[in-house]
Amino acid sequence: MKIRAIFPFLFGFLFACSSTPTAPVPPPGVLFVARDSIAKETASLFPESFSDTRTIRVRFASNRDQESTSLGTSLVFGETTVTVPDTHPVGTIGQGFIRGETKTLALSELKSSLSEKPQWGSLIFVHGFNVDFTEALFRTAQIAYDLKFQGTVLLLSWPAGKTGGFFEKNLINRTYESNQRNALASIDAFFQIFQELSGLPLPRQLIIHSMGHQVALPALLKLSPALERPFIQELVLNAPDFDPEEFGTSIPALKKIANRITLYCSQKDNALLASKAFNGKKRLGACIRHEGVDVVNVSEVDDPGLTGLGHGYYSSRPLLTDLAQVFLGLSPEQRLFIRKSTGAGAENYFLRR
Repeated sequence: MKIRAIFPFLFGFLFACSSTPTAPVPPPGVLFVARDSIAKETASLFPESFSDTRTIRVRFASNRDQESTSLGTSLVFGETTVTVPDTHPVGTIGQGFIRGETKTLALSELKSSLSEKPQWGSLIFVHGFNVDFTEALFRTAQIAYDLKFQGTVLLLSWPAGKTGGFFEKNLINRTYESNQRNALASIDAFFQIFQELSGLPLPRQLIIHSMGHQVALPALLKLSPALERPFIQELVLNAPDFDPEEFGTSIPALKKIANRITLYCSQKDNALLASKAFNGKKRLGACIRHEGVDVVNVSEVDDPGLTGLGHGYYSSRPLLTDLAQVFLGLSPEQRLFIRKSTGAGAENYFLRR
């Protein structure tokens, strides 16, 4: 029994939240047969437990100068290792994370290395605004570790450099403007990367955060007309700092790229409120419902309070718990800790506290 078929079966009977409410009641004993099958399948699904400190091998493709905040002169491909301590709090990076030696790869070597675990596929991460290269590597490794992801891991990094403290008004405007300019200048490079990845016969999960959408989505849209079938299994949009009107018109093209689109949003995201002031319009990550997209509001589990940004939930325990179920192929109605939005809300679902 395939694992993506088993999990909907299990959750449907255990938690009575199947998207098909008229499904017949299983005969006595069926649940236990399913449970035994799931136990066997899970053993093969997670052969490596990630229960101890672990070294994650992170491949990367980047157009940034890794020694500064500037655009590089060309695309660079490579790999490094990141040691993730088993004592780190879920969703965090910092003390105990160790970056190993970096090795430059040719494009052909990168593509070959991404094919090393074809049964698991690849987890691809695009970071957001104001993230240096080492932090991006650490974040990619943290997400892979906390998800116990068994396949290959790839970071797509662009020049999102820091120029000063976030709360200093002049500096945030200057940093945001320079990051946005670099994002625009990185679209063609990301198009080249996605074009190469689209030719690999592997399942892929693509996670994008914040301003990274201003790089990744236009690059994907440039590729869309040439695709005969989707090359991304799960497209996950976290706190997207992106024009909602432009996104709405792009959904048919994005559907050619990804089998499913999940958008995590929050109306309490203070970073997106700052982006709204800068750009003069509401941002997609502030929760706007779109047909054909699973829009999940996370504000109940990520309240920034008086001083927080409410923008970093993409790597947190509640969201990763849901994301693991997304990667297993479960619909929102079948996933734990999800409830439907009532009325004419700006979202389809809420992630419950």
